[in-house]
Amino acid sequence: MSSTNEQSDALSSEQRLKAILKVEAALAGALAKSGIISQEQAIAITEACRTGLFNAQELESQGAIAGTPVIPLVKALVSQTHPLSESASHFVHFGATSQDILDTATVLQLREVLQSIYQNLSQIDSEFTSLAVLHERTPLLGRTLLQAGPPISFGLKVAGWAAAIRRGKIRIEETAQQSLCLQFGGAVGNLSSLSSKGPEVSQNLADELDLPLADAPWHTHRDRLVNLASSVGILMGSLAKIARDISLHMQGEIGELREPSKPGNGGSSAMPHKRNPVGCMHILAAANRTPALVSSLLSGMPQEHERGLGGWQSEWPSLKELFSTALEASSAMTEIAEGLEVDAGRMRTNLDATQEVVFSERLSGALLPKLGRVEAQDLVEILVNQSIDQNRTLSQVVAENTVVQSILDTDALVTVFDIQQALGSSSVFMERLLNKEDS
Repeated sequence: MSSTNEQSDALSSEQRLKAILKVEAALAGALAKSGIISQEQAIAITEACRTGLFNAQELESQGAIAGTPVIPLVKALVSQTHPLSESASHFVHFGATSQDILDTATVLQLREVLQSIYQNLSQIDSEFTSLAVLHERTPLLGRTLLQAGPPISFGLKVAGWAAAIRRGKIRIEETAQQSLCLQFGGAVGNLSSLSSKGPEVSQNLADELDLPLADAPWHTHRDRLVNLASSVGILMGSLAKIARDISLHMQGEIGELREPSKPGNGGSSAMPHKRNPVGCMHILAAANRTPALVSSLLSGMPQEHERGLGGWQSEWPSLKELFSTALEASSAMTEIAEGLEVDAGRMRTNLDATQEVVFSERLSGALLPKLGRVEAQDLVEILVNQSIDQNRTLSQVVAENTVVQSILDTDALVTVFDIQQALGSSSVFMERLLNKEDS
């Protein structure tokens, strides 16, 4: 697995410049295929697009003044092309507008970074699936509103994590197929400068870049990109849910899970005994930033006429940070999933510490046919309070209660307090979660 920093290079200014130049070179190729320029002219423009001839930071600075980095880049590209072919220099950027180049470059960058995210998500899914199968019948204290509830299968809980990750990956993949398409419309979206050749050049350009071709230019209709961003936002929520669960299980007084241990990871400057959930911390911190990023893209959707003023220009910083945080979070969760330490003994200890009061639902359910709901729950509440007050297990208290003994025989009571039977339909639900592509 590559590092987060290496993956994030796909979103750097240098990679943005490479993507822009790739689009400009592809445009030259598309113009040649459409018969607008010669193959020799296209080769000259492509040669001039070599990234070593341009400085990303300088172009960013100049672009801040000009409005977009494409404006100074095209001027520099014309200058670089002219010595190679004067006639070719006349057709640099021909038919396009700055937004065409930037939008399509953005699509190329997002497509690349998504491959790294997909790789992480597939690994997380695989690791959690294996862990779920291993702990299919491992009992774990269920918790509702942060309080003890009936036991659950740890395997089922992990299968839920895996399924959420799988759904997130599928959701993003499907959205990306619809969203990451060529933007090419010229000044106002009708490619008038290319006359009747507009659709042909568009198709050739899409082919050159291996991108889908939308029915029409989408320069002021941002629903596709925002839909993709929203799917990434949902994934971040799923990653954060898992991180929250794991960090809570890592609390010292619970101690059921531990993040992978490695030198310098999770320590404290003041408390040497601590093993902090730093991976979960990074995921939760990234997820905390996500809603604002997605909402900023939503707020930029009402774009004016045929070129947005402010809304479109605000997208790239938000998209860049959103996809960077998704990379950070998915990379951190991959490391956690690969080495998550499970303490099944501590899980059982925490279950036993409840003195079986968490079986109260099963007990009242067993009594309900004879006593009715209200009477059964009232009786069980009394028995639970006795268990707590007397510091005895619920089954010990029940064994002395004549009403319960008159209704439930020994075998029935054994069933009520049997942990494995208390796991209910965990195995059925686990199998469904792990075997369905869209579970």
